[in-house]
Amino acid sequence: MSTRSVLSWIRGGANAVSAAVIVAPFALTVALAADVPTDSLKFAPDVVKAPGYETVPANYVVANATSVYSDHSFYGTKVTGELKRGEHVDALAKVKGWDWLLVGKNGTGIGYVSISMLSPADKYIPNANGF
Repeated sequence: MSTRSVLSWIRGGANAVSAAVIVAPFALTVALAADVPTDSLKFAPDVVKAPGYETVPANYVVANATSVYSDHSFYGTKVTGELKRGEHVDALAKVKGWDWLLVGKNGTGIGYVSISMLSPADKYIPNANGF
């Protein structure tokens, strides 16, 4: 094998390893999210069921005060509650294909909150007032 062939073979191997390093975390994330059967969840009377749910990827704390909505599609939905900055969220399930969580009280879904309004609990930084 010539030097040029060896270098080409090494470069090809390095590209394959680089691709594996990039793809592996995404595959792991997908593998960790499991379907949650809708019939295993309880819903408050005004809460609209989403077409599918999956396991929640983290424990969350409210990063920005937000409303809780009766439907994950948000359009024309009713506000079913409010969450304050620093509150821990009882996340029951993630809406499959959407960045919304079904949140609850005492195991019953009371509505939906956008994940963008939350922070993973292990990354949450309270403000100077301790909230």
